[in-house]
Amino acid sequence: MGILLNSVNTIFWGLVMFSLIVFVHEAGHYTAARLCGMRVREFMIGLPGPNIGFTIGDTKYGVTPILLGGYALIAGMQFESESETLANSLAVLADYGELDTQAAYRLDRVLGYEFSTDLEQLADWGTVHQTKLKQGEHLYQMRAMDGFARGEARRLDDSIGMIASERKKTFLGASYTKRVIMLITGAVFNLAFAITVFTVAMMMVGDLEPSTTIAQTTEGSPAEANGVVAGDILISIDGQVILTWDDFYELIGTYNPGDTVVLVVERDEQPVSMVITLAEGSGGRAYLGVSSASQQVPVSFSVAFRRSVGFIGFVAIAIVGLFNPATFGETISQSSSVVGISVEASNAAAAGFMPFIILAAALSISIGLMNLLPLPPLDGGKIVLETIQRIIKRPIPMKIITSISLFVLVLFGLLFVVVTWQDIQRYILGG
Repeated sequence: MGILLNSVNTIFWGLVMFSLIVFVHEAGHYTAARLCGMRVREFMIGLPGPNIGFTIGDTKYGVTPILLGGYALIAGMQFESESETLANSLAVLADYGELDTQAAYRLDRVLGYEFSTDLEQLADWGTVHQTKLKQGEHLYQMRAMDGFARGEARRLDDSIGMIASERKKTFLGASYTKRVIMLITGAVFNLAFAITVFTVAMMMVGDLEPSTTIAQTTEGSPAEANGVVAGDILISIDGQVILTWDDFYELIGTYNPGDTVVLVVERDEQPVSMVITLAEGSGGRAYLGVSSASQQVPVSFSVAFRRSVGFIGFVAIAIVGLFNPATFGETISQSSSVVGISVEASNAAAAGFMPFIILAAALSISIGLMNLLPLPPLDGGKIVLETIQRIIKRPIPMKIITSISLFVLVLFGLLFVVVTWQDIQRYILGG
């Protein structure tokens, strides 16, 4: 029973961890799309599928049954180019008000072109409403507008103008700059989330630094032999004032083993003076034999922010190591799969909110940077494809994009298997 509960706990916290990070990523895409004037058809918590929620404007917000991550369904991302017959198809659907998939197939033959495919693209744009019926079939309806109810037949006097207006709200109709902004903002949100968490955490916790208070004396050391005790505060050596532990360390370094010094400490708010002969420590250095008690010191916003940004650089170097044959093996050995991350997420959650959110921030950096790799279907790869299409001034055939994406997915799949087996050995088999 204990093993089962531990497994459920690990899976639960792993799902929470990944859901949080994916939701942050998709929130980035959603925010950028809205700011760039693109229609977001759905913004959901959970994997794509049946959902419940509410609609504000053009966007439906809600949840799906599988509460893992989230997604932003942005208009115009499912088709590589716009159909030339889209305006005519919109006018035909308006005449009927609504059509199901079978009716659309029949009209394919009547109209002499792929009317049913046009309806799919219009649904992808959010121009028409799509409802799933049974497996593989849908109902396409005109949206409620201009006094007409959803699915009500009407006559469109300017379907071309309506398509032009709708195109401006899609990813397909957006400028190159807006497309790139939308694609990159998911990763930007991941990094911003991590920087925010790390910065706030460091400012809250501060730094632990050695103080001038003695934590303990080493057994058999000059300090112990001459009565130095834990809690004593270092004041001076031979009249030279000690303000920090670094001052003490540097000052001791100016003496030789066998030198006699006058050490003054504060004990019970009173100065205590003692004459001590220094011993020889490692490397021939003069040795007193005390260790420092740590003290918590505040960290400023600027320092915390710089350190947080620096973490991103460390993770980026590790990711680059995947593409260097000399460091590939070491990088993989230090990587974790969903198994290892779920175990660590469970451990972090048990330790409290702060350890959990810090782990989430660290993982958010990895996911954000990985998504910027110039490999389809990652966001970085999509940006590369958009750039190439802008240069050559025509769409790249979907077959080429699909082939490259499948190849990359196979490589990532192999890495996933290797790292997952590594985690199974590490966390489950105890190897």
